[in-house]
Amino acid sequence: MRRDVQNLSRFYLVVVVLLFLAMLSRLAYLQLFSWNKYFAESERNRVRDVILDSPRGLVLDRHGEVLVDNSPMYSVSVVPYEFLKSDTTVTLLASILNGVPADMKQKIKREKISNFTPVRLKRQIGFRALSGLEELRRELPGVFYNVDSRRIYPSGVKAPHLFGYMGEITQQELAGLTENTYQSGDLIGKSGIELTYEKYLRGRKGVKYVEVDVLGREIRDLADLPGRLPDAGKNTYMTIDANIQRFLEKRMADLRGAAVVLDPRNGDVLAILSKPDYDPEIFSNPLTPEIWNSLINNDGGPLYSRSTQSLFPPGSTYKLVLAAAGLETGLLDIHEKITCTGSYRLGRRPFACWKKGGHGEVTLLTAIQGSCNVYFYKKSLDIGLANWSKFSRLFGFGEKTGIDLPNESPGLVPDKAYFDMKYGVRGWTRGLLLNLAVGQGDLLTTPLQMACFTMAIGNEGTAFRPRLVSRIEDAKTGRIVSLDKKTVQIDGVSAQSYQLMKEGMHMVVNAVGGTGRAARVDGADVCGKTGTAQNPHGDSHAWFIGFAPKDNPEIALCIFVENGGGGGAVAAPIAGGVLRLYFSEKKMPVTAPK
Repeated sequence: MRRDVQNLSRFYLVVVVLLFLAMLSRLAYLQLFSWNKYFAESERNRVRDVILDSPRGLVLDRHGEVLVDNSPMYSVSVVPYEFLKSDTTVTLLASILNGVPADMKQKIKREKISNFTPVRLKRQIGFRALSGLEELRRELPGVFYNVDSRRIYPSGVKAPHLFGYMGEITQQELAGLTENTYQSGDLIGKSGIELTYEKYLRGRKGVKYVEVDVLGREIRDLADLPGRLPDAGKNTYMTIDANIQRFLEKRMADLRGAAVVLDPRNGDVLAILSKPDYDPEIFSNPLTPEIWNSLINNDGGPLYSRSTQSLFPPGSTYKLVLAAAGLETGLLDIHEKITCTGSYRLGRRPFACWKKGGHGEVTLLTAIQGSCNVYFYKKSLDIGLANWSKFSRLFGFGEKTGIDLPNESPGLVPDKAYFDMKYGVRGWTRGLLLNLAVGQGDLLTTPLQMACFTMAIGNEGTAFRPRLVSRIEDAKTGRIVSLDKKTVQIDGVSAQSYQLMKEGMHMVVNAVGGTGRAARVDGADVCGKTGTAQNPHGDSHAWFIGFAPKDNPEIALCIFVENGGGGGAVAAPIAGGVLRLYFSEKKMPVTAPK
């Protein structure tokens, strides 16, 4: 019996010793081998990373005037692990932010990366909400606010299609990024310059560390831990002239249309706009469903850029393409006289000239000057569809210009294959060519393409890819990166042909009877071409293209007014205003605003 008791005592002793050794080994493992892991977890509970958003880079015009700036705002973020412990906390924060608790939980669930990574719940909170957060911060564990920024437009230039807008990054965008520099809730450029130059404007975030208590409330900054200050985004210097841009925005405020102004010496875009548009600060503030619906349901299409995306027949401005095709193929004699009686009959169908009484006898130059339809009707039959299509593409129509804006439209240049596909091999007639010769029918262009075409004529075959940004500057280091211009040489048109086209365009603006007299500027030697494109759905569209001076031009432009009527009466006066402003500015010294 005593032996059994001794054996049982030894057994329990062994068990106790083994348990003690197991506990000792576990303690040694935790203290010696897993110390780093558990210390890091305890530090994570004690230390919070506070992300410091970087100021976005400024956008300035060619003279240094600030077009897009930043203004401070407050946003609210939460740490999911601490915030979601209590439904009372969620309900309290929802009441401060005028939100719905269930929606807040859903947003956290959707955007949460980890339990300890903050999720931004709301941007641009008001002073009342900010005061509530400060007053009740002890009852809101895991809740804190940051100082962010929003875009403002101090210059008075309201060009939303040019600047674009920003929005919170989507999960699809996050998944498509190769660099891990964005987090859910971050703002990213969605359109315009904000999108194209996102990598320069964005900057780099900073971080600081703060100590929090067991409830997740901030106690103090931990200055001994090495944080990182944010690096501001780089400043973007645009080619835009703010004065010309403001003039056009005011002049075309009540119109539907577009305008593009270029420097033909390098392709710099001096002004570009689309009307109607909207105030770009709409997207800098919280966007309500009512505001969004008012934009997308607006009959004027304010979200749609008419300068780079609209596709319209260019009317008589396109007669210059047929002229170039005829001159280069030898199928057009500049001395040949054609009689215009007010219409031209092909088979049984009459094709009218805009001038009912007719122009009488015209040559190439006087046909350009007076924009005679009959002359170009007749010559289109001699020149043919193949040559017309060839020279249209030679001048860049039917393809994108390559401007540094997203979603540019390429336009449409019909040819035999296109008509065969649309109407059948024997389903179309030469009457379609007559329409194309005067810029009507299936031909579609953008105002930007027409401005580039004008630049090419003015430079006699040398064009440039249009660009909106000339240089990028790092405000911290002063380092400047200049963006090179890209030359586009148009081969296949002789200097003599260009000289003839330029002479005809000079007569349009300066000769008695020219259709573009309203664009005339004393001392500027303006060349231009008007266009009135018929519209089966309403009033005609008004066009004007032009450049100045005649030799070595410094400015080229295209003015388009949708449903505006006659190009000479509506578009040409706007162009004249731009040209007068440009040449008056040249006489005054330019000083960059501070």
